[in-house]
Parts: sequence; structure tokens; C-alpha cells
Amino acid sequence: MTKIDRHVGLRMLANFVLLFILLYLFAAVIDIILNLEVFSTIADKSLPEEAGTIRRILAAAGIALGYHLPQVFQFYAWLWGLLAIGAMAFTVSQMSRHRELVALLASGWNLQRVALPLIIVTAGLGGLQVINQELILPQLAPLLLRNHVQAGQPGLRSFPVPITVDSNRRLLQAGAFQPDSGQLTQPNFIERSSAGLAVRRVRADSATWDPVREGWILENGISTTLERDDGEVARAGRPTEETFVETDLSPRILLMRRHGALAGMLSTLQILDLLDGPETRESSALRRSLWSRYVAIIVNILILLVALPFFLDRLPVGLVQRTVSCAAVVLPLYVIVAATMLVPLPGISPLLGVFLPLVLLLPLGMARYGWLRT
Repeated sequence: MTKIDRHVGLRMLANFVLLFILLYLFAAVIDIILNLEVFSTIADKSLPEEAGTIRRILAAAGIALGYHLPQVFQFYAWLWGLLAIGAMAFTVSQMSRHRELVALLASGWNLQRVALPLIIVTAGLGGLQVINQELILPQLAPLLLRNHVQAGQPGLRSFPVPITVDSNRRLLQAGAFQPDSGQLTQPNFIERSSAGLAVRRVRADSATWDPVREGWILENGISTTLERDDGEVARAGRPTEETFVETDLSPRILLMRRHGALAGMLSTLQILDLLDGPETRESSALRRSLWSRYVAIIVNILILLVALPFFLDRLPVGLVQRTVSCAAVVLPLYVIVAATMLVPLPGISPLLGVFLPLVLLLPLGMARYGWLRT
């Protein structure tokens, strides 16, 4: 890599960081203004009544910062590709305005060669997203799933588990599920026959997940067999002690059914561990999330190639005019790609839906890159 490559790459990286900080601060400030009353109420509950105004303001600011700082990593995961295109546009426009492109072309460089460090930086930003996805987001998932009312809490609040079906048609209902400890309160497991009739019920005071045996360890568990006569009237048999229930309804599955966004915050190993079990209704979403996180890196590079000719030109170009033209092409592309990769399409498998944008964008991106007028 030459000094010119490093100069272009570092300038694009600096523009990316600047755009990221400005856009994130803008979004965070707007959100804090809209939810200032919520943050103030949470702060007031944690302070004594005699606390002064300054202390209350500082407490509310701390609650707001604690809520928004973890979202930096999720913000990066959502917008790194679009911001890379914006950083490329600013970098190339600066080089064009200062006649640096003219000097490079006069020295024998072609525009494809000038674009190389821009593509490498974009690929590097995609590599950072892989690290973010695999190491950081899974650790911050309990904080990222909080809503504004739950700001200031170390994790998710407990919630009741409605009637939920596992892969063996067993039903689970619980009074509460504690995401932090992974514990169920007052769980009820109902086993059903092939006709859908209840044949056995297991109740307990609480249950703790055992990842080794893949089931719930029961505390004070009682099992009751439901016997039926010819009139299909159920009669409870004699209760017996029960200590364990095997099921694929793990804490992660319960969280996914409560918070659908959790699938996008799991690491590859966590997703593979879930897919290694029985087939569930979450399996399609997990496969889509697994493949899309890697395909999205290539897709973002290809969309960058589509956007390059709008700004990388032999002659000085107007930034506003080219930006409007680029946005008219790139933004619809992102909408179509996101809809195809993330939303289930009727009659199309999750794997095909993820790779379809890659297949369509590959010839378009390479053609746009080859059409750069040098």
C-alpha cells in the first residue's frame, strides 16, 4: 500500500468517524428530548426527596447516558454501510475540489485504482461489524432490549410467559420469567397427545434451566397424569414428584418469542447452538440472521461500487447534485435489500432470500466499477 493509499484510506476513515458521531449524537439528543420526562421520573425514584435540582438533573443525565451509550454498537451495526458510502462521497468530493484527482490521473493512476483504498476501508469497517456482532452485541443484548421505561435497570424486567408450544407439542405457561437469572416462577408444563388433548401436567414453584441436559430443573415439582374415559372426560391421577422436564424452550427461545430483535444480537456460536436442537418456529429467523450478517458485508461493498461513479469522476463535480442522484439509487436499493434479507418471502427459503440480493447486485456493482470513466 502506497502513501497515497494510506492518505485516501485515512481520510475516508476520518470522515466515517465524523459522520458516525454527528448522526449518533443527533439521534440520541432527539430521543433524550422526547423522553426527558421518563428519564427524570426514573431518576427521581432513585433519589431522596430532599435532593436538589442540580442533583436531579445529573441523575437524569446519568440515566439517559446509561440507556444510550450501549446503543452505539447497535447503531453501528445498523448504519455502517450507509455511513461508509457517505464517507466515500465526502472523501472523493474533497479530493476533486482540491484537484487531487487531477494530479493522480496525470501521474498515470486510473479511477479504479483510486477507488481501491475506499473499497479496502469499507471491507475493514465490515470486519469491525463482525467483531461487534460476535463479541459485543451478545454481551449487551439485555441492555439493548430495554425500553425507555426500563432505563437505569441492569437488564430486562421479568415478564409472564403466556402459553408457549415447544417442538414436541408440549405447552409451557409461567407466572414470570427472570431474564437475568433464567428462572421461571410457577411454571406449568402440559403434555398433549397426537390429537391435542392434555395427558399430563407438571407444576412447580420455580424452575432453573440446565444447558447440559437441555431442560428445566424443577423445585417442588408435581406431575399429574390426566386419564380419560370413553366420554373424553379427564380425571386426574395420583400426583407424583417430578424434578426435571426436557424441552427446547430455553431462556433464549423465550426471550426471542418476547423480543424478536434478539436474533440479530446473538453470536454465530449461540445461533448454531440453538439450531442444533429440534426444529422450532424461530429456526427460519435464526438461519436468516446467521447468513445475512456475513452476506451484508459483501452487499454493502457492492452498493458502494454502485455509488462510486456518482462522485468519482475525471472532472470536478457538484456534491449536492451528485448526492441527490446517488440517494435516488442507493436508498431504494437498501430498502429492497433489507426487505429481501430480513423479511420472510412467501415461497422463498430463508437461505435463498439472503443470497438473492448478492446475486443481483454482483453484476451491477462490477459493471458500475468497470464503467468508471478514466
